[in-house]
Amino acid sequence: MNMKTILAVLLGQAVNKISRIFKIGAGATWPGEVALFVDPSLIGKLISKNSKVILVAGTNGKTTTSKMIVSLLGKSVIHNDSGANLLNGIASVLVKNYFKKPPEYYVFEVDENYLIETLKQVQGDTPRVQHDTDCHPDEGQDLRHDHITVVLLNLFRDQLDRYGETDKIAKNWMNLEGWSNLIVNGDDPQLAFIGQKMEGNVYFFGLNNKNLFLEKMQHATDSIYCPNCGDKLKFSGIYFSHLGEYKCGKCGFAHPKTNMTYKTNRKYKLEGIYNIYNYLAAELTAEVLGIKKTVIDFEPAFGRGEEINGTKILLSKNPAGFNESLRTVINSQKKGPLLLSLNDRIPDGRDISWIWDVDFEMLKQVQHDIFVSGDRALDLGLRLKYAEVPFEIKHQINVFWILATYSAMLDIRKELIGRKIL
Repeated sequence: MNMKTILAVLLGQAVNKISRIFKIGAGATWPGEVALFVDPSLIGKLISKNSKVILVAGTNGKTTTSKMIVSLLGKSVIHNDSGANLLNGIASVLVKNYFKKPPEYYVFEVDENYLIETLKQVQGDTPRVQHDTDCHPDEGQDLRHDHITVVLLNLFRDQLDRYGETDKIAKNWMNLEGWSNLIVNGDDPQLAFIGQKMEGNVYFFGLNNKNLFLEKMQHATDSIYCPNCGDKLKFSGIYFSHLGEYKCGKCGFAHPKTNMTYKTNRKYKLEGIYNIYNYLAAELTAEVLGIKKTVIDFEPAFGRGEEINGTKILLSKNPAGFNESLRTVINSQKKGPLLLSLNDRIPDGRDISWIWDVDFEMLKQVQHDIFVSGDRALDLGLRLKYAEVPFEIKHQINVFWILATYSAMLDIRKELIGRKIL
């Protein structure tokens, strides 16, 4: 390791210590930010060549799925468990763990807009090793690229001011290369198309259960056109948003055969259809890596179904996710007051027009007392008024359910536990 990299690590660790001493954040991003400034190619250099790497990307479910994967590995793991999923967050966790024994696995959740760049960083400068029987570690070959698993969860509209439409990210993901295993949500047409175009070890998961179909397609449905020819897809059933069973009548593009599906006799600890996808993604990833286990006794990631002092928090940051959170609240046997909190800070996205694509009308089915809060509480209140849902504009923590955007979730969580995570 050259002096520049060593200096980057030492400066990053110094920043981490200073941030903790003076309580300036949690050291989730700034150590990596400083280290990458000194050595922009730091990430690939700090990853042990003998370790396997798992990258988890998608609009929703990254944090929960990553944590599930970690629980299944049952071995030494380095993981960006704070949820800091940009390059500086990944670099931070590597810097802070540099002087520890190299793990067997690195598990990183990755911002969907930075997946390609992160994959390149993880690969480093070493060319990819070909899959052949004559390649052995003792011949001095760097096998790091044959140890990278990429998990693609879903693509929904999210932070349009940052990301644009889903097809922009999907087009970018078509350039994925240098991985050894690709785990794909086959119920998402855009992701299924990417997986079907890739050469190599590609595995699909999906629900494959007609009993879970919605009665009709939701208002906020993102990808209903064929990613191959552009014709409108024919759906035989929808699970939520555009996730479902589909086929193109024009070019023949269709839902792929899945390697892992929903088990009807299985009781899942976390509520909601979206969490079943997280379970499937995590368990298929583990199986591909030679670990046949199911997720049990799983504690939710912070703000993702987490219950604190009798209050349950569901991160809800885009139309698809918010609709599923609402459906979870309505279908749950656990009843109680509901707080909806909307912010428009940088982590949330400045554009909040997406709230008009959330089916708040379904709240007319429930008897919950409903409160709204956050930086954009008035906008949220206006949306509920049009939905004919009664509410109060009040920051009420003494509730059972909280549905909040990212920064609002962090604010509320800090109030509940007395400290912040980021």
